[in-house]
Amino acid sequence: MRISVIMPVYNASASLPRSLESLRKQTFRDFEVVFVDDGSTDGSANLLAAFQEQADIPCQLLRQEENKGVAAARNRGLDAAGGEWVTFVDADDTIEEKALETALQAAAPGVDLVGWDWILGFEKNGRTMRQADYPTALGALKNLMGGTMRWNLWLFLFRRDLLENSHIRFIDGADMGEDMLFSIQAFLHAREVVQVHAPLYRYNAVSTSSLSRQFSPERRQEVTTNIQAVEAGVRSSRYGQDLADYLPYLKLYVKLPLLVSTDRADYETWYAWFPESNPYALRNKALPLHTRLLQGMAARRLWAGVRLYHLLVYQLVYGLIYR
Repeated sequence: MRISVIMPVYNASASLPRSLESLRKQTFRDFEVVFVDDGSTDGSANLLAAFQEQADIPCQLLRQEENKGVAAARNRGLDAAGGEWVTFVDADDTIEEKALETALQAAAPGVDLVGWDWILGFEKNGRTMRQADYPTALGALKNLMGGTMRWNLWLFLFRRDLLENSHIRFIDGADMGEDMLFSIQAFLHAREVVQVHAPLYRYNAVSTSSLSRQFSPERRQEVTTNIQAVEAGVRSSRYGQDLADYLPYLKLYVKLPLLVSTDRADYETWYAWFPESNPYALRNKALPLHTRLLQGMAARRLWAGVRLYHLLVYQLVYGLIYR
């Protein structure tokens, strides 16, 4: 088996048929799907069972009796995967018909990791999002930690030997930021890496979670747990010295959404979370100047300026561009 596609599923019956159909349409056929039903109660299990029975694709259908979270579900899928390569598809997204074929064609001998571009939204005018270039694993790590590249799992094809030999897994229960940890770990241990500039994945950008829910104390603790694991991994890696300044950049990037708000409580949370990163607010020249200025104002607790930035940039400018 060349590729294992891992799909964790939790109460996704509304979007799951579209995701399953994109798997069914793959032009490359030497792959399996490892479904992990994470205690769904909405009929998702029936949809997965029907797909397993009807699709001409090898499937493993694993079920957790209770919801344990996406990190635990993905770990179970990884433990069951039998493919030479592993990738992930979320149950509310789709992959393009030639996604697996295109990715595998780029996986030359010696390559441990293949990445690609993606499409934001399901409308006909969905926007193609181009990942930053990374000729080496170190270059990718600087992009990931510096905030110029996405770390979502569905953007990469991982050689399974890389994951097994380096013991790369998720932290059970740390379900926010889990993809950040996993992708950074993979690049820390990868030999050669390849970026394919083709949009192979279509991401459903709809989110109903409020900022207060996304960054609740419990969620922040999950992110902190994953950040601490990243920090330990980076410092003990061959790239420890090269990435020393990128650890605070990563912390700034992780907490940046708290500044996309008009609520002073969010600003105060930003200031108090990873405070050791605040002095680096203006240093990351890979980021746009306006983002660095926003972080610089926040580091000085100039909240009136942060709020004005939000009103002018996010509500006025972005509102006009993306309405």
